[in-house]
Amino acid sequence: MIDHNVWALFIQPDFDHKGIGRKLHDEMLNWYFSHTNTTLWLGTAPNTRAEKFYRRAGWTETGVHGKGEVKFEMTYDNWKSKTGNSIHL
Repeated sequence: MIDHNVWALFIQPDFDHKGIGRKLHDEMLNWYFSHTNTTLWLGTAPNTRAEKFYRRAGWTETGVHGKGEVKFEMTYDNWKSKTGNSIHL
């Protein structure tokens, strides 16, 4: 079964604030949406740097997941309009 979710996306703390996490995130979404237009989701703990990161990256909060995690979704159309890229399936 395909769940279309991101389980984890981390970088080593020594590399924080260098744009590496954002580059990894963007590459991941470009790759994902070049293969499907199915909405992708993830959950992260509330009031964390990760929550702020995903909000800034354009993810939409859609509710609660698991043990109180904030649930976010990224749609194909939202990613395409955010990046201005032409994504080919």
